[in-house]
Amino acid sequence: MSPLVKKSVFITSKYLGLFAISRWLLRNKVRVLCYHAFTTIDEHLNVPGLFIEPEVFAHRMNYLKRKGYQVIGLDEAYQNVSKGIKANNRVVITIDDGFVSVLKKAAPILKQHEFPSTLYLTSYFFDRDCPVFTLAVGYMFWKTEVPRADFSQLGIPALSEHKDCALNPENKNKIAIAVKEFGQPLKGNEKRVELLEKLGELLQVDYQQLNKDRLFNIVNKQELAEFKQFGIDIQLHTHRHTFPVDHEIAKKEIRDNKEVINPLLDKPMTHFCYPSGVWSERHWDALSEEEVLTATTCQIGLVDEKTPLFAWPRILDSSRVSQIEFEAEVSGFNEILRMIRS
Repeated sequence: MSPLVKKSVFITSKYLGLFAISRWLLRNKVRVLCYHAFTTIDEHLNVPGLFIEPEVFAHRMNYLKRKGYQVIGLDEAYQNVSKGIKANNRVVITIDDGFVSVLKKAAPILKQHEFPSTLYLTSYFFDRDCPVFTLAVGYMFWKTEVPRADFSQLGIPALSEHKDCALNPENKNKIAIAVKEFGQPLKGNEKRVELLEKLGELLQVDYQQLNKDRLFNIVNKQELAEFKQFGIDIQLHTHRHTFPVDHEIAKKEIRDNKEVINPLLDKPMTHFCYPSGVWSERHWDALSEEEVLTATTCQIGLVDEKTPLFAWPRILDSSRVSQIEFEAEVSGFNEILRMIRS
């Protein structure tokens, strides 16, 4: 189904009352919304599936308030579901990773509506004065306007022959992948920063300004303390933003995450979000042993008492999602369509 036809179906269904009927039929299910980052300059144009413009986010929150959805905290939702407590039109707002834009752009909007929310905070880039490496690389290649560059200067074996490389879209993608694959395993974040600085010089994209703007930076200790005044609860999201199925490595990711963040909080972190939405039932023993209460995925769906506590689905929202698509998900209309298909 093309996007235009899909949009027409949603609009027609809404005005036929099917959204309202769906909302009533699924009124006791919990809607868990998922966000990642919020646009500061133009990030949503580069990574539309990760970023959302603050004004669009504000419109979403206004919609929830206007339509009478009950926005509750994640812990309250867990208590409701685990005890079989039913209530109408509950919504939980979750945000992954911990980008600075959450505090600068989203938190004031949530505060305005007095909406509680949960931030799943990954800890490797926490309190570091640098952006997340892979996102910075992608943004630099998207932002550059230079027609050609000598990538052999980067000291990356896979690019040793790329001495006069035309920067067409295909080459940009291939070289960006090579840079990411080389830089990710480097020991010591300083080496990744050096690589970003060299890449910025080649692409004529100012790395220092990019870092100063903090478009892809994770919050620091001082900023973490500010979340409390906005009613944003901090929870687990691994240390290195990876969660292998290996039992001991998985447990170490949770423990390292706790070791960095828990001492800075008023209460221990007990809820978890799978990084990149990659999960397996093989993870569940590790989560249980680390006293995790719930774990959220990036699968689409709604939550009730039959949903496994370590496999809560969410509704992913971003710049890619139109308002009518958002309403179709929150109302439960799309959930009913999925039930019919299955």
